Amino acid sequence: MTGFALKTVIIVVVIALVVIVVARMFHRPSPGASPSRAAGRMPLLAWVGAAVLLAAGFFLALVSFTSRYTEDLLPMRIAAVVALLAGGAVLFVASRRARKR
Repeated sequence: MTGFALKTVIIVVVIALVVIVVARMFHRPSPGASPSRAAGRMPLLAWVGAAVLLAAGFFLALVSFTSRYTEDLLPMRIAAVVALLAGGAVLFVASRRARKR
């Protein structure tokens, strides 16, 4: 797989994840689905933390994978993957806790 195709796939996956997160943020549950309004809501801090981590990961990935000095940017690529995984983990854990309440 060429470098350009790999970069394109990574960027498309990240954009799809951001779109999914934004769509879930504005999703309104049906009134009969949950007995209490606060039971299905995630804390704002979880959204902000995940958004910051995902934005930082996206920016780091964009910079590190599109630069021509790719050999020197391996730590930045690793940091981008870690930031994206941490943002996803924050969303996953926060949504699981919100469902259990």
